[in-house]
Amino acid sequence: MPAPKELDPTAGPAARFGADLRKHRYAAKLTQAELADRIGYSKSRIGNVERGDENPTRELIELCEQALGLDGALLTHWPAISGNRMPDWFRQWPPIERRAHQLTTWAPLIVPGLVQTEEYARAIFEGEPHSTPQQVEDAVRARIERQAIFDRPNPTQFLAVVDEGILYRPIGDEHVTRRQLEHLIALAESKWFTVQLLPYAARCTAVLVGSALLALENGVPIAAYVESAVHGRVVDSSDEIKRLVDRLELIRSAALPGYLSVQRIKERVQRGVE
Repeated sequence: MPAPKELDPTAGPAARFGADLRKHRYAAKLTQAELADRIGYSKSRIGNVERGDENPTRELIELCEQALGLDGALLTHWPAISGNRMPDWFRQWPPIERRAHQLTTWAPLIVPGLVQTEEYARAIFEGEPHSTPQQVEDAVRARIERQAIFDRPNPTQFLAVVDEGILYRPIGDEHVTRRQLEHLIALAESKWFTVQLLPYAARCTAVLVGSALLALENGVPIAAYVESAVHGRVVDSSDEIKRLVDRLELIRSAALPGYLSVQRIKERVQRGVE
């Protein structure tokens, strides 16, 4: 009998669920066929779900919970699988993000979401009008889950061009902001992450239109996510993508190189976050 396929929990919500299901199935000493018999599904369906090739239904998850004697351990995956943690207009983006070989962003106001700490993200979502505590926590969890693309054996390459203002803009209390800057410094030691700081002295107005995130596959831009005050949108037309690439190149040309950017961030941390 061939060895079971090695699972990659970082491939997305369905893959994380599949890996967790297999873990609990093994703990219960059940084969896929035995679990399938207990819940009234086919063995191939269980196999597809465990490999992350198929999204489980809520019914399947609940039946697996009962069959494995669990109390909510698998259901915790449902919000991410169903997309309930994400607004409708954003759900198109994560699959693009996961398949990209490289992501590039510019951010004029805050640290990009893909490299935010949990507490930094929470402080941002808490500032949204009419947000409830549960909505805040769901949004934080969804943001942190997206960062799993950097836990792969071959992480997605990520370049972030950030405005100098992130060094001075307080998000949460001073400890939250400090830890976020320290997080950027630590990430910069990774081969997959590059940060470039756009200094005030560059007088680059091209960054002031708001943030955008470009996804590239084999070096070719395939789509972009553009944010606004109301909601974001996914851009995939070649003309719009070219305009975003041109803007990014202009911003990058005005930014400091990576090593100088990290040095500036370190200096800011050493002086203390005001």
